[in-house]
Amino acid sequence: MPLDIWIVGDGAREQAIYSACLNSPLSHDVSMKSVDDCYQAISLYEAVDLPELVIFGPEEPVCLGLVDKFAQVGVKCIGVDKKFSRLESSKLFAKQFMANNGIKCAKLLPIESDAFPQVLKFDGLCKGKGVKVVYSDDEKNEFARKFLGMRYFIEEFLEGDEISVMSYFYGGRLINFRPARDFKRLSADKNSPNTGGMGAYCPVNLTKEQQKRLDIYLNKLGTALIKEGAEFQGFIYSGLIWTRDDWYVLEYNVRLGDPECQAILENLENDFLDILLNGSIPRYKKGVGACLTIAAEGYPDTPVKNDEIILPKASNVTVYKAGVREENGKMFSNGGRVLSLCINSDNPFPQLREYADRVVMKHKYFRKDIDIIW
Repeated sequence: MPLDIWIVGDGAREQAIYSACLNSPLSHDVSMKSVDDCYQAISLYEAVDLPELVIFGPEEPVCLGLVDKFAQVGVKCIGVDKKFSRLESSKLFAKQFMANNGIKCAKLLPIESDAFPQVLKFDGLCKGKGVKVVYSDDEKNEFARKFLGMRYFIEEFLEGDEISVMSYFYGGRLINFRPARDFKRLSADKNSPNTGGMGAYCPVNLTKEQQKRLDIYLNKLGTALIKEGAEFQGFIYSGLIWTRDDWYVLEYNVRLGDPECQAILENLENDFLDILLNGSIPRYKKGVGACLTIAAEGYPDTPVKNDEIILPKASNVTVYKAGVREENGKMFSNGGRVLSLCINSDNPFPQLREYADRVVMKHKYFRKDIDIIW
């Protein structure tokens, strides 16, 4: 029987999930809801019509325990419970989880270490901005001042090719999507800020050895979740780096990545909602799913807002709105990352850059160097 579904969140990732569910025969009514909407519905659950399924997009409501609250009033959720949400909300918890289960990651360094470059990680939700590679004591101290009062630790710096692997924990097993690659930095400059994602593509070509090692890692992750008592249905994001002839974990998130989600769904052939509800195995289209982010100039610190946006016509490009305000039938920029441009193609990024060039938005910014790395 088709379901009434709420998608929690309002970014481009949530727009992509909404679109995938809306196009599924397994859905009846699909709505996007804010976190405040959800809390209000739970507090009045006996007097309001609750959905049959809630799918969580961003990490904050998951880490605040909203999945658990919906479960208490009998609503099925696609989201990690509060206990395991600490894989993202507490980097120290994630570090201990990996140590307990023999999962490879960077070595811890003493706080006073002068072995540069090194990586500072703050223990808490920092909206993707609580990690930085630093190259001197001055840079380390300057970054630490941004998160005064929060615990942090220092890791060795690892070099290598990175991938993002989205896994769906369902019925005591992991359903793994194809690896994606995202571009986190604002520009190609190694000192430019991590923004959360300026583009992504899926799949990533791996060598036979890399694929073998990835399968070993994912089996180990699934075993670890079962051993630690996981019972949720939700997403685990593994940020991995290939170094020392193996995959090392850089980070865990408890959600689909943004913009990796858009790239994966663009490449996915079968029904996403069927995967979530019935544990079906993902199948994929030929070509590459890709996403290019249009941000506002000044992002991430001081993005310019209130530019009118006019989208050119293009039958093969899907546009998801993120930092957008709509008024009197017009669109205006209203945030840092404004639009996600998506396509599935053999050579996607030239097409996405050409479309981005034609988007009317006075203070737009997008990376022109992003391309597939074979």
